[in-house]
Amino acid sequence: MQVLWRFRKDLRCARVIDSDLDTKELSKQVVDLFLMSNDQHHPNRRTVLLLLDTKEKINDQPVKNVLWENLLEEMHKRDINTKTPAVIILNCSPTDFTLKDTLILPPNLSEEARKQFKEKLLQQIRLQRKGHWKITIINLFHHKDSGGSTLAREVLSDLREEFTCETLIKPFKTDMAENKDEFDREIENIRKDLLGKRQNKTLLLLLDHEDDKPLRYLIKNLQLKLQHPNRADHPAFIIINAVSKRAVRAPGDVKLKMELLPEEQERFAQKNLEIKKKYKKMSHNLHSFNIMQRGFQKEDAEKMITEEMVKHVEDQKDSCSTRLLSFLALINAYVPGSHLAKPLCKKFIEQEWSDEEKPSLEMIMKPFQDLMVTFSEGEQKADRMRLAHPMIADACLKMLTEHSMRRSDIAHGFLNSMVKGKEERILMSNYEKTCKSMLVTRPKGLVKEKFSILILDIIKENKTIPLLKLASECFFTDPFYPQTLARLYYIEEKGEHKYVNAEKWAKVAIERDNKNSHIRDTLGQVHKNHLLRIWNQRRSEWWKVEKPCTDIKTRLIIAEDAIKAFDDEEKAAKDELATPKTKYNNRGRFGFLQVCKEIYNLKNPEMNPKNPVAQKHLDFINSHRRDVERKYDFFEWYLAFSKPSVKEEDPDYFHRDVDDCYNQYFSQTLNEKKKKSFGGLLYFLKLDISVCKQHLSSFEKPQSENETQIVLYILANIILSQFGEPCEKTERLQNKLQKLWFSREQGRSPEFYLLILLLFWPDEAQNAKTNPPDLEECVQYMSQSYEKTYGEYLHGRYLVPLFFLGKGRGLKRLAHALKTHKKLSQKPVHLKLHQSDLELLTEGDGSVEVEYLQRINGKVEDHKVFAVVDEQQIQVTPHDRASVCKLGQVSFYLGFNIRGPVAYNIRYEGEKQKTNRKKVHGILNA
Repeated sequence: MQVLWRFRKDLRCARVIDSDLDTKELSKQVVDLFLMSNDQHHPNRRTVLLLLDTKEKINDQPVKNVLWENLLEEMHKRDINTKTPAVIILNCSPTDFTLKDTLILPPNLSEEARKQFKEKLLQQIRLQRKGHWKITIINLFHHKDSGGSTLAREVLSDLREEFTCETLIKPFKTDMAENKDEFDREIENIRKDLLGKRQNKTLLLLLDHEDDKPLRYLIKNLQLKLQHPNRADHPAFIIINAVSKRAVRAPGDVKLKMELLPEEQERFAQKNLEIKKKYKKMSHNLHSFNIMQRGFQKEDAEKMITEEMVKHVEDQKDSCSTRLLSFLALINAYVPGSHLAKPLCKKFIEQEWSDEEKPSLEMIMKPFQDLMVTFSEGEQKADRMRLAHPMIADACLKMLTEHSMRRSDIAHGFLNSMVKGKEERILMSNYEKTCKSMLVTRPKGLVKEKFSILILDIIKENKTIPLLKLASECFFTDPFYPQTLARLYYIEEKGEHKYVNAEKWAKVAIERDNKNSHIRDTLGQVHKNHLLRIWNQRRSEWWKVEKPCTDIKTRLIIAEDAIKAFDDEEKAAKDELATPKTKYNNRGRFGFLQVCKEIYNLKNPEMNPKNPVAQKHLDFINSHRRDVERKYDFFEWYLAFSKPSVKEEDPDYFHRDVDDCYNQYFSQTLNEKKKKSFGGLLYFLKLDISVCKQHLSSFEKPQSENETQIVLYILANIILSQFGEPCEKTERLQNKLQKLWFSREQGRSPEFYLLILLLFWPDEAQNAKTNPPDLEECVQYMSQSYEKTYGEYLHGRYLVPLFFLGKGRGLKRLAHALKTHKKLSQKPVHLKLHQSDLELLTEGDGSVEVEYLQRINGKVEDHKVFAVVDEQQIQVTPHDRASVCKLGQVSFYLGFNIRGPVAYNIRYEGEKQKTNRKKVHGILNA
């Protein structure tokens, strides 16, 4: 808000807060503000500085992302071209820096700048030491010539008295794709070694390497061996993940952390003197400032709890004042920023007093008044109450638990006294969000936690089940409480009835929202977990069991229940696609494959095949074989063409389980299967050259005009060319495509049109093909084909670039953009986009230069981007829509995904090596 006030004369400033947010309506208002003028004949455009201060998501996407798209659409509708940004979004996003942060060390820093960077790294380590996470991570991305490794070692040397320090240089020797068992053993050995060295202090671990992909497996392995601590005072591990990169991009965000740098401490100390002089004794009650000024220390927050407060709790533990303090402490500790409605607090307090002697709320809460804040909020200016700072709430909660007030009892009392039966809309709207955050929302740490932090903290108190049952009763239409109960039963509970109870509550959740595929998923997970639990418990004794028939029969029944649940989920996920912009839920299909994989493992070669149970097992496999192949085919293209987001990969177990299940159910080898689909063939780009040569060199020439065969044959030759292997001449491949094109242009597969673009994109270095396909029409047909074939399933996922257009001739100018698991042979490879260059291109850096890619000339017209080649104007999709800000001549790098050609690094003429202007700028402010 201070930043908005600072720019109020230069920019048009506005703030968006949580509400019933309609981002389309909001985008109209923002554009109106940009265009606003007192004189209709003399428009006075001025950039809008928009503070986005929201915590909500829309269709599982941050509000910023949805608003960004709506703003661009609105400006395109109104045909707005601008040389300066129409909107600057100041996105105020709460971020837990005690868990993770990324620091980027650029090259060629001065000695002073290097010293300041080192202080920031020390600041982040001190901050993470205060957190309650088991494992925290600091990504230190550094240019290979920046001395990042040396700086990190200096920091470890400085902190050897405070931490147990360890350094691992290039710790991951084995490629997981090459030898998974050896990789698992390597990770296990590293984990054992680190746990043995940890002692009682936090272990500060420096990983100095070039590929950080294996890191997540080490983290997961460590997490499994560390029990969840009850509000631990410090993490077990702080990992400095130092990764050398060929190119690094300067960060574009501003981070406000609960830890001060040295110069900030000096300024706070000076300000503190001013405040003491002005407010004298009152300055002691400025809790938020004092906590900041003293460096956010837990001890300082605990000192604010006076002896009188402690004595009041000891003497009157069951009083309404102590209980109300406990409610505030609980919600403010676990949901910072939450509050209680003052009228409801009054009603709670009045229960202990007769009408004649009712004291005021302020009088009752006087022992704790120095820790509390009362304020008004919302359109109706309703009074609210909260504690002065989340750290004070933590300190109060710690004091209360030390006096035998368990978290589970406080939460139970809060639901009973403040929520249950209190259906006033204004009050409930807040409590509903607060309770869901406390009891349901699973924080996404380095790995996603199994339950909310509060539930994890109170599991050992054995009161979690009654608490969630009460919450489910209070919010009797909400499916997420019974869903959490079901998960709690099958994951944490013991005893023979755990799966019966888990199934019961999973079905209650479905009854409350039977159209929600994600709610339906829980029932499938209950049965799948039951199946796996039986299998894991008895696997070691499998060959010793004399009569395993009953065991197999039981598991087959459970497996059929699981498959039915996952089939129902898949149907619900398909129905959800009728709602526009719904992201497809793939978990039903994937759960089906996991169940089929585990059931196949029940095969016992010693069992008589004529045994009725053995026959039932075989019938199960045969009856589901066709569905296994159908779902495998789905994931083959789904995972090849897309990923969750530009910065996020699908879990490796997705690929592994899908492939393993197919291998079990079919005698055909996996690589032979992959040769029969476009997505499968792309997989060979990730493999060693010997594997690629073995399977693709003998690829048979198509004997007919079958589109699928021709498409696969051409792609196989493109892949061989990427490894420098002998392949069919480009002209012959073009002839095959050209013949198909002129026999029928429209209504073909997206893969066919992709190959047309790759092989017929005009090449200035050689003569054009006679009568080539019309690429303008090809792009239109490809877009239509994509929407019909893949659109609804891939909506909301990032379409990965498959190839880029490089410098060269024929197939040699194609550069593939897929991540490679293994090192390629020493034989020269024509073009492969380096991973660091791919990251810079896809993350929207307008200044990046990739020397082996070809820049394409084009233009922006009517808010669309066109490649201009050989008198053709071929429409391309801008990778960063906000970079299309005005009419004019442009150039860009050209990539291709399964939907069509994509323009990366769009640069307006005259703006060489500068980040181009955008209609909408985003500033991430955490």
